[in-house]
Amino acid sequence: MTSRRGFLGGGLVALAAGLATRRARAAEEQFLLVYWIKGGWDQTYAFDPHFDSDFVDRDPASAPAEVSGIPFADAEDRPAVKAFFTEWGSRTAVLNGIAAGSISHDVGTRLMLSGKADLSTADLPTRLAAACGSSLAVPHAVVAGPSLPGELGGVVTRFDETLLAAARGERPLPRDEARDVRIRAFLDAEAAAASDPAHAEWALAAARLPTLRSFAQEYRGGVASEADRVHLVAALFGAGLSRTAILSGAMPQMAQWDSHVQNRDWQTRCYDLCFSNLAGLCSTLSNTPGPGGGSLLDRTRILVLSEMGRQPTENAQGGKDHWPTTSAMLIGAGVAGGRVYGGTDATLAARGMDRATGEPDDAAARFGPDDLAATIALGFDVDPGELAPGGAPLTAIWA
Repeated sequence: MTSRRGFLGGGLVALAAGLATRRARAAEEQFLLVYWIKGGWDQTYAFDPHFDSDFVDRDPASAPAEVSGIPFADAEDRPAVKAFFTEWGSRTAVLNGIAAGSISHDVGTRLMLSGKADLSTADLPTRLAAACGSSLAVPHAVVAGPSLPGELGGVVTRFDETLLAAARGERPLPRDEARDVRIRAFLDAEAAAASDPAHAEWALAAARLPTLRSFAQEYRGGVASEADRVHLVAALFGAGLSRTAILSGAMPQMAQWDSHVQNRDWQTRCYDLCFSNLAGLCSTLSNTPGPGGGSLLDRTRILVLSEMGRQPTENAQGGKDHWPTTSAMLIGAGVAGGRVYGGTDATLAARGMDRATGEPDDAAARFGPDDLAATIALGFDVDPGELAPGGAPLTAIWA
């Protein structure tokens, strides 16, 4: 994987380097956090309301508003949306009219995260971690949410309470250290003798274990709540241990984004909690020192996306079914925020997008998941043609 500024020039640092070396090496590096919205959000309740369309069933209690250059649907029962754009809108880019390509949860998840429908293609954060963070202890941290490692499982670590406790040596109990030594020796011998890629991945992961153990001894937080998971991501990025991470946003009790019924109630409650949590996430990263100086938010790009949108019209149950057009947000480092990119027509179908300006252009190609992956690659100085073949990056989104 090549870098437009020689991002990986000079070779990779030794895997056994300590935390201090990793922090120094991360001084000029950036991070990606994918904030995953599971279920398919109704984009008309925030980003793309189409108040001028008689076809779209939007929230009747909402009104047009614009804050920090971003137009949105404002409503008294989801004040967190306006509060978020007021505080963080200048650092936020909204992407409307993304052609998700599916109305299936599973296929939509694969498409939006990887740009491809097949299972063999690793998701975007995994590919990016392999491209510019493969030497780190935890290149891609799956803190919560989907993971599609493809053939790059060696750079992926799924975090939970058990993993952190085990890294600290707390579980399982009682522990037979002599048995652990024998198992490790056997696996080392197998990895050395075999050419199977799985063995090589295990050896690569095992080489990172000492650094992970050092981190686990320092990090005592849990991962039970979203706030816990946000702090874990901040700790991993702040220590220079991870390049990318994924975090699935929490949902309120008795409501979900997949609102085939009670669309207004469920979407309203989900949006208010989501934007409240996003504000907390941005605040945490803004108040966390980044490696090499500045805040962590100054070095982190937060990609907020869902696997699909919802139909423009309600069904007989007052819900909305699946729709292959959606929206996303990109927040943080290097983002040309305070504006909306792309758009949809009066029926909520994706329009084409001029990649140089970000303006809707019906003569241009529509913006899809592979284009989104290429856009992220460009922001990290990774060749989009290698990270996301066939994708056309939105150059206008990078300041």
